[in-house]
Amino acid sequence: MKKYRLILIILSVLILLGCIGMMVFLLFSNYQNIRIAKQAQSNFDRGDDESLALAEAQLLQLIRNDSDNETAFVMLGEIARKKKIYPEQVYYCAMARRLNPLSSENKAKYIDSLCSARYFDRLEVLLSQESSLSDKHHQLLLYAAGRSGNINKYRQSLLRRDADNRIGELALLLFVHNHLTVEQKLSALEKFKNPDSFLRQEILAAQTELYLEKQDIDRAEKSLVEAYGQNNYAFAPALGWFYAQYRNFGRALDV
Repeated sequence: MKKYRLILIILSVLILLGCIGMMVFLLFSNYQNIRIAKQAQSNFDRGDDESLALAEAQLLQLIRNDSDNETAFVMLGEIARKKKIYPEQVYYCAMARRLNPLSSENKAKYIDSLCSARYFDRLEVLLSQESSLSDKHHQLLLYAAGRSGNINKYRQSLLRRDADNRIGELALLLFVHNHLTVEQKLSALEKFKNPDSFLRQEILAAQTELYLEKQDIDRAEKSLVEAYGQNNYAFAPALGWFYAQYRNFGRALDV
């Protein structure tokens, strides 16, 4: 019995020491994470390229230590947006939304990232699962469905008209009003005034496609190069294909 008691005492002491060690480790790790987060926030708030690069490195270290840090993923998404690296923005915004799916802000940023990256199939799936859509998101659903070749699934929604329906009108123009000629569609695109960045890139994409349809290669190139200048990550594949088809492989490889 004395031997058993001695063994139990030793085990208890070892367990206690292990718990104390674990608590110390967790406290130290938490302190380190808080310190890194504050430094990253400070660098992020400065906003210059050097500070953003430092903030990004600190945030990546932070999520390696704590993979459930929603704030870190949100900030990384913002940094990717400022750098116009939209596929990275999609990933970070998706992670932030997974960690906090009830956040309307996380959802809005995820949708914006899908628009910037032109991931229309994912955008359609996401918006089609919503029971109630705002006017803006209803427009985006129609346009994403048109780009994915599925606009006929939303025939009932085509009759809906919103106060500011420019994305929706673009969807109707490109994917529903098949009675219009190429020239009529190009003329209609010129009437979209003061477009935001997303609408502007989609107008340029539409112009490129329509000019190609009428074999106006020079104007198609001009529109596509302008779209690439606005969003090179989304339009690099299209511009590379264009150069390979109509110019030369050297320019395609550069892109």
